[in-house]
Amino acid sequence: MAPAKKNNIDERLSEIRRREEEGRAELLAQKLDLPYINLAKLPVDLDSLLFLNEKEALQARLAVIDKMEKNIKVILAEPDNPATKSLLEKLEKQGFKISKFIVSPHSLDKAFKLYKSVAKKEGSITGKVNIDQQELEKIQQELASLAEIKKKMEAAQAAQREATELLEIIIAGALQNEASDTHLEGKENGALLRYRIDGVLHDVVSLSPKTYQLVLSRIKLLSAMVLNIHDKAQDGRFSIGTSTAAIEVRVSIIPGPYGENVVMRLLNPKSINLGLKDLGFREDMLKFIEQEIKRPNGMIVTTGPTGSGKTTALYAFLREVTDPEIKIITLEDPIEYHLAGITQTQVETEHGYTFAAGLRAILRQDPDMVLVGEIRDTETAEIAIQAALTGHIVFSTLHTNDAAGAIPRFIDMGANPTTLSAALIDIMAQRLLRRICPSCKKEYEPSAEEKEKVKKALTGLPPEVKIPDISKGFKLYKGAGCPACNNTGYKGRVGIYELIPVDAEIEKLITKSPSHAEVLELAQKKGFISMYKDGMIKVLAGISTLEELDDIVGKQV
Repeated sequence: MAPAKKNNIDERLSEIRRREEEGRAELLAQKLDLPYINLAKLPVDLDSLLFLNEKEALQARLAVIDKMEKNIKVILAEPDNPATKSLLEKLEKQGFKISKFIVSPHSLDKAFKLYKSVAKKEGSITGKVNIDQQELEKIQQELASLAEIKKKMEAAQAAQREATELLEIIIAGALQNEASDTHLEGKENGALLRYRIDGVLHDVVSLSPKTYQLVLSRIKLLSAMVLNIHDKAQDGRFSIGTSTAAIEVRVSIIPGPYGENVVMRLLNPKSINLGLKDLGFREDMLKFIEQEIKRPNGMIVTTGPTGSGKTTALYAFLREVTDPEIKIITLEDPIEYHLAGITQTQVETEHGYTFAAGLRAILRQDPDMVLVGEIRDTETAEIAIQAALTGHIVFSTLHTNDAAGAIPRFIDMGANPTTLSAALIDIMAQRLLRRICPSCKKEYEPSAEEKEKVKKALTGLPPEVKIPDISKGFKLYKGAGCPACNNTGYKGRVGIYELIPVDAEIEKLITKSPSHAEVLELAQKKGFISMYKDGMIKVLAGISTLEELDDIVGKQV
């Protein structure tokens, strides 16, 4: 008999057996006066299915197909099975109102297979994704550009791959393209996958409603979130384990008009493992910072918006001074990266362990150096100031637009100007500029307007700041766009900085509760170099572009 003909006969026999099985299930339902359903014609709600874990469902030979608060619908094929009866009794004692439906064994097995679509390949549900290093590298090689990620995701959707594999592609693509955040945005016809690369969001691929629900359920499981909550914000985290690194993923989910929106922040140790010399400090500023962070006491504050590199800079400071002879303790919200040789602690506001309470506790631990993730209120500010005045060096951050704004911000929070002036030793503000892609970098002749802008910004720099002679003309650079940078012309980022050292004159001014303008005016008289000027030095050096500088800092001097 020809193989094709034999296959057709086998398929027909299999179909006949399934029909007979469904018929027997229907007769059983009639006998027991229970409703009968055929899962081939009825979708199963994955969130409801996962109300029971896979092991429990398999042992009891039943599955939950719908759950609304305390009302649940279950399917079963053997109502007299002792394990089935036992679990039903247990659920009833817990206050659940149960609606029972008879299905065929084939339908029940179909429901059990759905567990695999949201659980790991090994079948366990955990807060950690273990990806084989060779497999990860293989996937990453295939996902070198956003276009390749789109192609692979579309193929995976068409092949109806498991949620585990779909999420692995999304994560591997993010790691390969050095994305800081992965966005899944609910849309009318599914969802949109986007990556934030070098501070800019890029559309990657559209996901079908089915694919999105699979991936969303997988993310919720890993992040220990409630699966059947769709109308409230949820936060969680999970980790990605490879043979070379453990990558933490912070997850935020909020409801939207077309479904839930997910943002996953990838805390890759590789991206934070930078020394002082990697941050982009000018040579004169680097020497100054190296001296300042080794002072025995005082407070150094970095300022800037979220995502401006403050944590990276502070971690680099700590790495520079880490020594077995000194004790360094951090207070973070949350701990983003783990640092060797340093005691790290985390704010737990819901348990009363705030920045203020945590800082008080830390100071009883005999530290030499303290990092406070952020100063947000009067109490934390006062404790940090006292710590800086009593033999500790304190690093912290504030949310202000520039360095001069830090002083009025402290005073607005209720800090005493006199003690603040004695505690502060340096205020640094920063932003991140995208670097020109080295693979497609090209030189060009700047326009007359661009030349004037550069000359104006770089006039009057202190003698210790070294720049090329631009009096006889100069060239600028930009990226043409290539596959290595996803045709953006940029690859990677570099910091731009401004620094106000608190000397005797600045200290005296602080005691008078100065305005932002007064602080800035005095700093400028003392040779202050703004972020814009620092950025312009990097533009002239071919590190970034005028367009990027204007976008990030604004058109100013």
